[in-house]
Amino acid sequence: MGRKLFPMKKLPLVALALVLNSCAPPRDEASAGHQTFPVRGIVQQRMGDDPATMIIDHEEIPGFMPRMIMPFRALDPKEFEALEPGMVVTFDYHVGEHESWVTGVKTTGEKGAINYEEDKPAHDDLVSPGDAFPDYAFRDETGKAVHLSDYRGIPVAITFVFSRCPVPEYCPRMMSHFATVLEKLKPAPDAPSTFRLLTISFDHEFDTPEILRSWGAAFGHRRGLPWSLLSTPDKTVIDEISSRTGLRFGTVNGTIQHNLRTLVINPDGTLRRLFTDENWTVDELITELGAAASQGRN
Repeated sequence: MGRKLFPMKKLPLVALALVLNSCAPPRDEASAGHQTFPVRGIVQQRMGDDPATMIIDHEEIPGFMPRMIMPFRALDPKEFEALEPGMVVTFDYHVGEHESWVTGVKTTGEKGAINYEEDKPAHDDLVSPGDAFPDYAFRDETGKAVHLSDYRGIPVAITFVFSRCPVPEYCPRMMSHFATVLEKLKPAPDAPSTFRLLTISFDHEFDTPEILRSWGAAFGHRRGLPWSLLSTPDKTVIDEISSRTGLRFGTVNGTIQHNLRTLVINPDGTLRRLFTDENWTVDELITELGAAASQGRN
């Protein structure tokens, strides 16, 4: 994935609230797209009370993912039982279309650094439902300059990703969810007549309009849809959004750490709903968009 991603509850990094089956055979195990990668990393800490999930600072996975700190889920939780922070481990990382998991965990006997940073406590400037969401400038997937204020008067959903994140539960899930939202809203009789989905990359150094356009096509994005892929080379824009939403994206000792945020904005530009992880559902987002549209008509 790339570098370290609202009432605001504290949660660790991307997917801190993973709700996954522990020992059930993964549904992607026999799929044609199933890949397996050998991985080496340093145990950082356990993921709350979940015995099947461990936060690990993994080395670069060539051809798949840069070095980053992220939660890994063991197919058998017993493989994580004896692990302690600082232990260097190796394992097989399995990636399917919809989920990923770990097998074959082994300790090397070495010790490594603890680079993981907990999410910072909420600040007074975090946006809350009913607050006006600030206006920011971006470029869309065609390179055209756009502002968030261009979409005033209609409900808007915003999510944050980066294209170098290949883990199916994280950024790809955000893209797939937006694509499914569009599909489900087409035949819905009570769907908002006008709305906009905005996918914003927080990887200001790498993601360009061209890269996002190519990446988005794999998830069904195309011109003419009410769905824009936005980016900016200006780090201050991402920093300002992060300070208002609790979004995190950055590098600590060469390791990418990030979390996720998804917002629903009312037609008047105020925040309606802030999702603080990747576990929101398509139906939840559709409900919020519909409610925002109704509020705009009142």
